[in-house]
Amino acid sequence: MLLKIALILALAAKGSPDCPRWRNKSVCLLEPTENDDGMYTVEWYYDVTVGKCSLFLFRGDGSPDENRFASQSECNQVCRSEVPSFCFEKPPKNTGKGARSQKWTYRSYNGQCVQIEWNGAIDSCKNLFDSYQECERMCKIPDFGPCAKGINSGCTPTDTKWYWFNYKTLTCEEMNKTECPNGEGNAFPSFHQCNQRCGRFVEDKCRMPIQNLSECVYLAHQFGYNTLTKRCETFVGCDDGGNSFETAKQCWKTCSKNPKSPCAQKPDVSKWQGAFHRYYYDINKNVCVYRSQFTKRNVTGKTNIFYTFQECQKTCTAKHQPARRDESEESVTLSKEQGI
Repeated sequence: MLLKIALILALAAKGSPDCPRWRNKSVCLLEPTENDDGMYTVEWYYDVTVGKCSLFLFRGDGSPDENRFASQSECNQVCRSEVPSFCFEKPPKNTGKGARSQKWTYRSYNGQCVQIEWNGAIDSCKNLFDSYQECERMCKIPDFGPCAKGINSGCTPTDTKWYWFNYKTLTCEEMNKTECPNGEGNAFPSFHQCNQRCGRFVEDKCRMPIQNLSECVYLAHQFGYNTLTKRCETFVGCDDGGNSFETAKQCWKTCSKNPKSPCAQKPDVSKWQGAFHRYYYDINKNVCVYRSQFTKRNVTGKTNIFYTFQECQKTCTAKHQPARRDESEESVTLSKEQGI
């Protein structure tokens, strides 16, 4: 009996992802600790610059006074307590019985209330709502945090630049001369920092700068759309809710719409092979492919066919060259003027 009690107390002290031990919310403001020894393990921490829980490669054992959590749910419970826990859950599965009706659910990874078909009962503790307004009130606005706050107008003009997230347009914007911060957190000294904190809530990801919003634990080749070059470009990063796509095809099909790039079109090649040398872009493999043509097939620059391999590569398989921070912020104004 004493052994059983001791075991229960030991488990309670250790805690678990489903029933986390009490933690002081102040740990959420700390940088994740990197110990010098011990085994490496991937766990969770609260990234204050992004406003969400992210993965991190820790070393050694953690302690309750560190910004380190065994599960995402534990991290959310401690550091994002203003957002109901069910907002982070997937909606319950349909029962397969009864008439279908339109309901709403919240997707926390991109901050969107989306409509789904549902044929079961509504549970007040589930991520399921009768209306968009209810979903927005319960999950979206609490999750946005400072990104849903306003700014002051009628301010004395200064030379200091500030950026803020416009909840109505769902984009980061530069404050005008008569606007200024009001102390509620929706004010950033750079466009980069605004996108870092609120970028996952931007609906049109293609207009965002190509940047990693968070510290990436698992790095991979991603594709981002460059609004200035009008190309999908490769970079090393992760899918963390920004202008980042796992495949070139996803990027081209999502972002290159009007006018459609030759790279997003089907290859403009003839069925029969012949003496004319041409190249086309394979959107599935992100490579330029040689093709001998039976017909001459003129290159107009508007279809997916090129005279040379280099021309095809330059148009469709570019690598992203990160701009300096000040150049990136100048491109914001340029994008607005061009209506990008």
